[in-house]
Amino acid sequence: MQWFLIGLRFVSLSMMLRIEFLKRISLTALLVATVNKTEGKEPKKDSNGTKDLLEIPLYPMSVADEVLLSITNKIYQSGMEFDSFLVLFLSELQSLYPFDEKAKALTYKDLYFASIRCEIVFCFVSVILKVWQNLCLQFGLEGYGKNEFESDSAKIQEWIISLGNQFKMGDSPHFFLKTKEESDWVTSKVNVSLPWFGTIKTEIIQFFPLSLEIHRVWKEAAAFKDPIEFNQNIVSEVLRILTLLVYRVNANQARWHQYAVRFYYLDFVEKEFERKQNKKNPDSQNENSKSLFSIRDLSLESAIRTIKERAFHMQSGVYHEMDRQNQQMVVSSLIHLMDQISESVNGNKEITKKLRLVHQYGGIISVSTAASARDSLPVIEDALLQLQKERRLHFP
Repeated sequence: MQWFLIGLRFVSLSMMLRIEFLKRISLTALLVATVNKTEGKEPKKDSNGTKDLLEIPLYPMSVADEVLLSITNKIYQSGMEFDSFLVLFLSELQSLYPFDEKAKALTYKDLYFASIRCEIVFCFVSVILKVWQNLCLQFGLEGYGKNEFESDSAKIQEWIISLGNQFKMGDSPHFFLKTKEESDWVTSKVNVSLPWFGTIKTEIIQFFPLSLEIHRVWKEAAAFKDPIEFNQNIVSEVLRILTLLVYRVNANQARWHQYAVRFYYLDFVEKEFERKQNKKNPDSQNENSKSLFSIRDLSLESAIRTIKERAFHMQSGVYHEMDRQNQQMVVSSLIHLMDQISESVNGNKEITKKLRLVHQYGGIISVSTAASARDSLPVIEDALLQLQKERRLHFP
């Protein structure tokens, strides 16, 4: 009994200290601390082994996390209000990835900039939601009641909406809505025409606005007259909504990551094409064919090395189901992209089948489980060897 009382006093003291700490720390500081903690959650592994192949670009998994960490640590100062922090954050992100959707002629670089900054915004919103969940768990403790939590929730909701409004795509006014009634729940779609191997290609970008739906919690909870029941209802309902919202935000971040990887590679291919067009002799048909084959060869090897990086990481057991699904989306997108590049260069629609990245009946290699990712690595290595043998044949 004595030990129980001592333990109870210790827990009470710890809770009091935590409450005092939360009173002194700002929401901005909480968010910055969460960004730093999130970035360090997984060890970085060098699976590349291409230090001598600097011309082969890769697209690492953690680009958005690293950019978010870099911006946050650059602009944050102790005691900074979040409104000021948000203004600086938006300015830094727009400076890093400028995008003018009203420009007369867009390029794949523009679409890449638009996609990567949208991915970073969703990454940032995911961190904000974690802070919001943390505040929810403090609700009902001494000094943090309904008024404080409702005020903080309103602020956070406006911050999230403000972030979405700053990075619009097409006619959609924002990514985040206060209520479902603000949207007709039709998928937002943007069609963009861009230069591609001397012709024009249309890209279709689709995304889904998300409603926050927090406003109705306070109205529904008001029906509970007992303070304890009132508090329990608010906590359970807000946590339920935030848990669902975190899942949807992560899914949207993965979608923008997939677009970012795709447009990054298409930008690389189009730049290579333009560079070789400027250098080639228009009277030499053989030189033109070799230039196009070089573009295809370099682009495919680059994409396969990115696929290899994803498979290398996914063979680890530290990744959960959503991580694996998201990376499989990227792998599938890159494999379709390889066939598109090959078809544009020499009309070969099934290069990925030849490289065994796509099975005979159309199935794509999988990184969706640790075992399948481990089994895919030898196939990926073999595909790289085949491409390198082809390169030596054409460019001895």
